[in-house]
Amino acid sequence: MDILNTLGINLKPIIIQGVGFLILLFVLKKFLFGKISAMIKARTDEVKNTYEKTEKDRTEAERLLLEYQRRLAEAESEAARRIQESINEGNRISGEIVKRAKEEVEQIRVKAQESIEQERKKALTEIRNQVVTLSILASSKIIQQSISQKTAEKLVDDFIEEIGELSVR
Repeated sequence: MDILNTLGINLKPIIIQGVGFLILLFVLKKFLFGKISAMIKARTDEVKNTYEKTEKDRTEAERLLLEYQRRLAEAESEAARRIQESINEGNRISGEIVKRAKEEVEQIRVKAQESIEQERKKALTEIRNQVVTLSILASSKIIQQSISQKTAEKLVDDFIEEIGELSVR
């Protein structure tokens, strides 16, 4: 102990300070370190939960993005399908319109040809009637001048037959 005294070290205050330090350490451990450990544990759990929640949210966001992309692709394909259906329907309707127009044009053409044929027949009948009238007049003049009535009638009948044959051609 002499060495300690020579060095100026007093053992009694060191022991008292050591015991005081141990008591302080015990009190701090009992009251302060427990609370600090609980706070550190709570903060660690909170960070851990936040990280897990962030991971879950990120996973959910990725799932929602994939779902959105799938739905978008479905919507685009549905839109393309509907557009194609509309184009096909438009083509079908325009084809029907063109077909009906062609049928109407054909009906008009047939009616026009029938009308022309009727007018031609009517004109031929009228011409035939005029020729008959003219031939009767000519025949009557000829008969009056030189031919007998029987011969004149034969000439008129022959003439009418020839005209009938011309109109048939």
